[in-house]
Amino acid sequence: MKTIQTLLLLFSLLFYCENGVAQNPNDNELNLQTLYGDFKPGQSKQLNPLASLGLILPDTKAEEWPSIRAKIYQRIIQYFGQGPAELTPTVNKFEEIERYQKFGLTHIKYRYNVVDDIWNEAVLVLPEKFQDNGQSSAILAIHGTINLGKDAALGAPGGRRAYALELAKKGYIALAPDLYGFGATIKNTTQKELVDNLMKKYPNWSYRGMKILGLIRAVDMLEQLPFVKKGSYGSIGNSLGGGMALYHAAFDTRIKVSVPSTGVSPANTNVFRLLNSGITSEEPERWKKIAKDGKPPYDIHEIIALCAPRCMLFLEDYNDPYNPDVMSSFQHVYQAMQVYQLLGTPGHISILIHGDGHDTVDDVREYAYKWFDRYLLTKTK
Repeated sequence: MKTIQTLLLLFSLLFYCENGVAQNPNDNELNLQTLYGDFKPGQSKQLNPLASLGLILPDTKAEEWPSIRAKIYQRIIQYFGQGPAELTPTVNKFEEIERYQKFGLTHIKYRYNVVDDIWNEAVLVLPEKFQDNGQSSAILAIHGTINLGKDAALGAPGGRRAYALELAKKGYIALAPDLYGFGATIKNTTQKELVDNLMKKYPNWSYRGMKILGLIRAVDMLEQLPFVKKGSYGSIGNSLGGGMALYHAAFDTRIKVSVPSTGVSPANTNVFRLLNSGITSEEPERWKKIAKDGKPPYDIHEIIALCAPRCMLFLEDYNDPYNPDVMSSFQHVYQAMQVYQLLGTPGHISILIHGDGHDTVDDVREYAYKWFDRYLLTKTK
């Protein structure tokens, strides 16, 4: 009797399966497939690229890096959009506006052409003594998120971190430019109106692309000044200035030494904060993609890698309210260090970690200036 019952049970199961009932998912299973995005075996499907920050494989060779770098460069630059000019050097127009003495140093205010009818202002501070036969290395002092613009780096009341003055006193030529949307660029308007008009004029471009181009054109002007030592440029900035120093160095290889302070802000730990802050105008296409699928097309470790093997010192803090997950920042710098190791220049990248918040306090700035002395005043490969 038990044998007959067993056979009947097996027969029922076979009949059930042959008619496809057991193989067809019910509505709940279909909903789960839709939710989790199941796919057929053998089909590739992109995972979140932020799950792994690796830039190179253990057996990657140094001679392979240029082609890897080119792919990273092209992937990133497409999200800056198509502007009216390439992010490459040129011979631009500029003119001296005025020359004056302040804090015992000669200041020269310039205006220089960025693109089309857009011009920018910058103040250059000359050292008391030049480093070599009437020439000195030049360093861009890039201001942060402050409407004072370039004046914040020149010791203006209400500003902090007067990089330009301090560097000029140490023998460097310091150039403090206005970032687009700050300082002289918003004399007769607001930053929002300026950026909105920019995007209307160039709907396929980005605010990030404009700011990078402005810094490239600042170096274009320096290249034409007789008292500037060619091929010996540096940059430094805090917060927005730190981020722009990093991005500029990635896309302008004339920057040999850069010191971004609190400028490493990974997308993988800041994505929701940045989306809520209205930063999407920085790179509209990038943030559209992030809002759609949560997968940033690139992250900051790749920007850092584009700078290799040029000299980079990162100043990062443990208690930054604008970048609360500091371990992620450290991880991105660490990942980019792989490329410096690959190229045989591990000493060209470093990170100074402090506990003084979203700032660059006196002793930290002094450390940064020694980094310039170390690598701008000596030849590096």
